[in-house]
Formats: sequence, structure tokens, C-alpha cells
Amino acid sequence: MPLMQLACPVCSELLQLCNEERTLRCAAGHSFDRAKQGYWNLLLVQSKRSKDPGDNPEMVQSRTRFLDGQFYRPVLERICQTLDDALPKSAVIADLGCGEGYYTTGLRQHRLDNGYEDTILGLDISKHAVKSAAKRDKRITWSVGSSARIPVPGASLDVALIIFSKVLSEELERALKPGALLLIAYPGPRHLMSLRELIYEEVRDNDSDPAKQLSDAFKLEQTLSEPFDIELEGNQQISDLLAMTPHGQRMQSAKRDEILQRQQLRTEVDIRLGLFRYQPENSSE
Repeated sequence: MPLMQLACPVCSELLQLCNEERTLRCAAGHSFDRAKQGYWNLLLVQSKRSKDPGDNPEMVQSRTRFLDGQFYRPVLERICQTLDDALPKSAVIADLGCGEGYYTTGLRQHRLDNGYEDTILGLDISKHAVKSAAKRDKRITWSVGSSARIPVPGASLDVALIIFSKVLSEELERALKPGALLLIAYPGPRHLMSLRELIYEEVRDNDSDPAKQLSDAFKLEQTLSEPFDIELEGNQQISDLLAMTPHGQRMQSAKRDEILQRQQLRTEVDIRLGLFRYQPENSSE
């Protein structure tokens, strides 16, 4: 699996491997060492909004346990099938906001099993998430970095994958090739409805529409939605789901304790996929 071609976050020049593949260095002399876990930290200090941005270790552990429990496996399978149908060839792919790498590695293995030798970047602003992700698959290029400044050359990506992460249209336009695909996973109106009914006195439908965050250069090709239910058993599984949702992060401790006393929780999973194609005006594709 080839290393993703990366660009210097300081000056945007191409980064080259040196020092027995332990260091990335650009022509201007900026250098970045590979962490012992195998990832690259390309997040500049001035790009941080806090000392330790993104998911903390406890949140990463909860997300890892929950996703490895395969509760969201149908979502991964739908992502894989959608990309297979839209892109039946090897590609350069970036998972922006990859977290602890469940979807990134699942997609890579599926594509590899079907004969596609993709070059894949997993990018997240959380050092703890990327450190965990790097343990999953050494053949993926893992990097700590910001989706506001994706560390790749311009017009180099065939696919950008965004799963419950921020959509930044201008930077996507810089990084994607004309004709490239953008696949966004976002919550539908019924997502985790039964859980939200336990948390809030008044529950509002989710009003997510990634198209509103994108420029006219992105053309919606299809929206996929196949809701399903999950059944959680015991305190740990319920706690892990709460830890990986914004609802659980902002709820009162008394309400959390009340929910965690439950031994079972059945709730809906309504995750939608929006498939867009990047077609800038000056492109002939």
C-alpha cells in the first residue's frame, strides 16, 4: 500500500521521505518525524483551538469499543458499496475526521478484497484518535491534521469521505480533482430517536443537510437512507454510545445516571449518505 503524497502544512510544498522513512521533509527544509505508532503529526500549533483538540482518550476508547461491537456495520457496508458502484477503480482517498479508524480500515479492507489498490489517508485533529487508528492498519497513511488545511497537494484526491465531521467547502475544492467524489455521512431525522427521548424533554428532528455547506461546484448524485435498529445490552454499551454522541456529552449528570441504570436500550440508527461530485465550472469532466 503506497504512502499518500503529503504536502507541508507550513508552505504547501511536497513532502519527501528521508532518514530511512522516519522523516518527511519539504524543499524549504520543514521536517516532520514519524511517531513510534506509525502516524505523522502535521497539525501546526497555530491550527489548534485548544491545547489538546479533538476527542480525548476516554472518548476514543468508548468509540473504539462501540464501533468494534459492529453496531454500525450496516453503515460501513453501505459506504463500501456506494464507492464500489461510483468508483470501480483504484483511487486516492482521504477520510477526513477519521477518528479511531473503524470506517477507514473497513473500507480499505473491503476495497482490497475486491481488487482495488487504493492509496488512503486517515486524517483527524485528535492525536489520541489517530494514535489508536494507526494500530489498526499500517498500510494506511495516518496523520494528525486539520480538515481546514488538508495536508495533500491541490487536485490530488479522487474521493473525500466525511463521516459526522465538519464540511469545509473551500478546502475540499482545493484538494479534490475535478470529477472527484465526496461522500458525506450525516444524521437523519430519526437518528437515535429513542435515546434522545430519554435525554430531552422536547425532542427535535435532526436538520442536517450537507448540501447547504457546499458550494455550487458540488452536485448531489444520490442520497441513501436505510434506517435500522440497534439493541444495547448493559451499562458499558449504553455508556459508550453516550460518550460518542453530542447528546451524551452535554446532558446533565443526573439524567446520565438515570439512563445508565438501564440494562437494555433499543434505538434507531438513521445515518444518511450524500454522494456529491465535484464539478468546477472550468472543468470539462
